Amino acid sequence: MRVILEIISGTNAGRKIRLSADQELRVGRTEWADVAVPQDSLMSGVHFSLGSDVSGCYLTDLNSSNGTLVNGQPVQGRTLLRAGDEIVAGETRFAVHIEQDSREAAGGTVGGTLPITADAFADGAQRAAALGNVRFTAETCSSGLTLCRGHIEQLPPEQLAGLLARQISLYLIVDFRKLGVPPPEAVTQRSYLFSWLPAEAAAAVSPLVIAAPEISQWPALVAQGWGNDALVCLFSRQDKAEVVAHLQDAACVKGRKGDASSGMLGFCWPSVMAMLLAHGQSTQIRRVLAGIEAVLVELPDLPDTWQVYGENSVPQLLEKTGLRRQDSGVEEPCA
Repeated sequence: MRVILEIISGTNAGRKIRLSADQELRVGRTEWADVAVPQDSLMSGVHFSLGSDVSGCYLTDLNSSNGTLVNGQPVQGRTLLRAGDEIVAGETRFAVHIEQDSREAAGGTVGGTLPITADAFADGAQRAAALGNVRFTAETCSSGLTLCRGHIEQLPPEQLAGLLARQISLYLIVDFRKLGVPPPEAVTQRSYLFSWLPAEAAAAVSPLVIAAPEISQWPALVAQGWGNDALVCLFSRQDKAEVVAHLQDAACVKGRKGDASSGMLGFCWPSVMAMLLAHGQSTQIRRVLAGIEAVLVELPDLPDTWQVYGENSVPQLLEKTGLRRQDSGVEEPCA
């Protein structure tokens, strides 16, 4: 994969900087940066970094004074970039160009990892060749659900979500407050999970339920949310209205007389959802998973893995994407 950072505004417009694999490039106003833009007084001394490896291209804001925007949205932490993304730091605009090298274009892989590119899911032959090296384990949880687990170094969660979304519609529960960024402007209809709250309170504290087609940059959102206990991926064949209504009802813990909510079930956060699906009571799990076929979620104790929970058909669902089940021959307890 070739990554080129192009400056598209200011006195340095037209300058292009190429990143090699596993390289990190720091951009800022001072000589401490690898790419210096001294004329931009609003840019921090070392403003952001750009990293490229076999899994993709990532931007990290380096605690800059005025923040970094990607496609007009402020970012925090490590953010996955896609071909054509525009970065704004200070008063300077950059464009990101991402191209496959000849080996990737032919369907090969590096280190068994499937590279993320703008059209990573477009070529069936390429996908099959790459995913043939990705393994997952399957085990039965005390809750009765099946848990499939794989390593993010082989297959990042945002790409797994994309592969599963080819079979079943993807919905995201996102806590933008935890991410420290506002919801994308493209999400015009705000479906708040905590629907029992007054509108102003819900806008301040409630996670949102988003259908993947609502935002073109949902893979970057998954990458950004992963590791921050801020995002859960759900897969359902229902339409959004049905999914939202179900999740709002499941999250609301009502009083005995059926009055306004006296509490809430926090399955919107991975740290709660993973424990609920692994060890929760069957009646509670059925209430949460009604109409939902699979849940992709992180596990704080195992940050280098992804987890997919569901009924006993989940392993077959993953195998349909091209992943291969690894039979260890040992029945391991579900974490």
